[in-house]
Amino acid sequence: MPPRYMRPTFSSILPEYANSEADQIRKAFGTGNYSNIQKIPVRLQNNAVNQARFEKMNENRLLQPKTGKIATKNGLFNKFEYIPSRFNLTNGQAHMERLRSEAKRTEISGQNFVSGSAAVRLKHEDAFGATNFRYPHMQEPYPNLQQEKKHKRYLEEKKILHGAFVPCGQRPPVDAVTRKLMPQIIHEMHEVIAADWQDLAFFISPAKDENIVVRFNEVAIECENGLVAYMNVFCKTNRVTSKYGLHKVAEDWNAKPGDGGLYFAFRPPWVKNRSKDLIVFVSRDNQQESL
Repeated sequence: MPPRYMRPTFSSILPEYANSEADQIRKAFGTGNYSNIQKIPVRLQNNAVNQARFEKMNENRLLQPKTGKIATKNGLFNKFEYIPSRFNLTNGQAHMERLRSEAKRTEISGQNFVSGSAAVRLKHEDAFGATNFRYPHMQEPYPNLQQEKKHKRYLEEKKILHGAFVPCGQRPPVDAVTRKLMPQIIHEMHEVIAADWQDLAFFISPAKDENIVVRFNEVAIECENGLVAYMNVFCKTNRVTSKYGLHKVAEDWNAKPGDGGLYFAFRPPWVKNRSKDLIVFVSRDNQQESL
């Protein structure tokens, strides 16, 4: 019994693909296959679609161009008689002249001719025949500044006993956001919000914990949900908050302490995030209560 991979399968036993007619009909009505509709027979019967497909294949074979006939019996070209060119005589004469020249050179000397100027000379040797002559060493008219610079740099490096100088302490970068920029931050925030809410009274000021608080008059607010949505988008995508690294204070956001105002607090970069400490404090209280 042959192994499994050599046994005939159901697809190989069938004379042809069983669903070929259904595939041809499905392709005929698919998008972009309008030409297949013409190839489908008008009356659908058993094996009618395959028969029409085979007939179309036979027609295409008949429409193929016929191969051309061989022009000659021997192939593409006829055989011609070789006629030597008159220029071959000139080439032959030049060849004979070269052989005579080599024979004369061999009679005189068995070596190839080398001109006197072809000998390799060093730059301190005489090029005109005096083999023992040497050019004298000439001092340069200018001092060797490169050597002096190298020696000076070497002396400066020897003075450093403990590596390169590194100043102590840490300095904030020049472009860091600090408390000195508080008036500028408040001014730019006021310009942006005032341009979007011209008829709404508000003011911006720093709080005791150094957070920046925006207070709106609750009486003058017509749509509170729209204002809250605007402040959420302002905190996430506005250029002022992105430029100065302002973050939303969740516990003081959309707050109403009862004084007739709606408050939104922003935390600048130099203020510590108090919400993390609050979460740790609440979790510790819950653990103590459970014990």
